[in-house]
Amino acid sequence: MTELLDATIGQWEYARCYCSVGIGDRDWIVYGRKCAMCGNKNLRFIHVLRMVKPRREIEVGIECAGVLVCSVDGSLPRLAENETARKEKWRKRHRNFGLCVTTVGDLANRDKL
Repeated sequence: MTELLDATIGQWEYARCYCSVGIGDRDWIVYGRKCAMCGNKNLRFIHVLRMVKPRREIEVGIECAGVLVCSVDGSLPRLAENETARKEKWRKRHRNFGLCVTTVGDLANRDKL
């Protein structure tokens, strides 16, 4: 799959970053997600990239997201991951479990772009 994705570098749009906050203190140890590009396992933050034509989405880690998105959006994965980590910290502190999601629109609304 890596060879196929290498041929599409720069053709992906950044869609969102997410992570899950579960019940318990040790949930951060095993996440079980795998990067579609490099195969790295146990990702904490998942970066979703979108290709308009053909209509497709993939889930990757931060390093691969930075490589696959166009150079203009190269900083988006880091900004989105930082914002998602902030949301994750808030959820853990208030024991409000669920999904933390950050989109490009969220970053724009918080003047991060």
